[in-house]
Amino acid sequence: MLTTLSPAYRNMAIQFIFLITFIGIMTCWSSSRSLAQVTLLIPSQPSIEKPSPVAPTGKVKQPSSQSVPAPLSGSGETRSIAQEVDVLITMMRPFLHQGLPMDMPQLFAVLRYDAETPVTDGLLQPERRDLLGDVEEILYLEQKAWGANVALDHPGLHHFIIEARPWWDAARQRFIQHYVKTTVPVYGIDRGWHLPAGQRMEILPLTRPFGLTVPVLFLGRAVRSGNPMADVPVRMLRINTDKRTAPTPWHEELVGRTDGNGQFSFVLHQPGWWCCQATVEGAPLKGPDGHPRPLELSALFWLYVDSPVAAPGKR
Repeated sequence: MLTTLSPAYRNMAIQFIFLITFIGIMTCWSSSRSLAQVTLLIPSQPSIEKPSPVAPTGKVKQPSSQSVPAPLSGSGETRSIAQEVDVLITMMRPFLHQGLPMDMPQLFAVLRYDAETPVTDGLLQPERRDLLGDVEEILYLEQKAWGANVALDHPGLHHFIIEARPWWDAARQRFIQHYVKTTVPVYGIDRGWHLPAGQRMEILPLTRPFGLTVPVLFLGRAVRSGNPMADVPVRMLRINTDKRTAPTPWHEELVGRTDGNGQFSFVLHQPGWWCCQATVEGAPLKGPDGHPRPLELSALFWLYVDSPVAAPGKR
């Protein structure tokens, strides 16, 4: 058909076809990125700091020469405390800041490390507490979600973990399942932040995942059943609470691949909650039509990055 047109009209037609094709490709890229779904595991506070001693006058008490020195970071305190943290569990599209309905996870637990954590065969054995019974159904961004108020009775480094149920992604004709983790240091204890939580697959941070300020280089390692997830896609997504627009779809997330040891690194350039996600293919599951359908498995790790001028308690 184009051969019957004059050269001028033929060039215009070719340019028009190229433009339509380019728009279609960009729309597909934008859709696949903006519609990215992740499982949130977000505590109400990225860390819980020890209260400063206050004198009866309301002024901060100055330490005397006979005061007992405060424990060093990671040294651990065994005394009881009365703290709590609210934990949000939900599905969302982070760049769009759009909620999605989520079924109750099939596992929700917390592991606590401190200086008294016992060692067996050279491995630390943290205290573990199952929390699934504490979960309540809530609404978040007008969608079905889950929340829990978790009592913190002792200082320590807390790993919160969940195992989501596989769900059917009709648009992609596949199942998706997420294994999610986040870390909350309580009263300045950081022992164990780099250690595995025993999930089927997980992200092990190689950069301490708290006390971070933008810009920051974050390094991690993806493992599955204790083995490195070599040469797999990994990406960092930020919850776009301020609804910023992106100049191109590629600016909506950071994307890379792990090396042969499962390691990766990213520079996080904006403050807020970031999710690191590494993905592999799992064993197919029976789909709604009764035929085997692909299963996509992802390890997710959530961390918070402060702005350069963030004041304590203002995060």
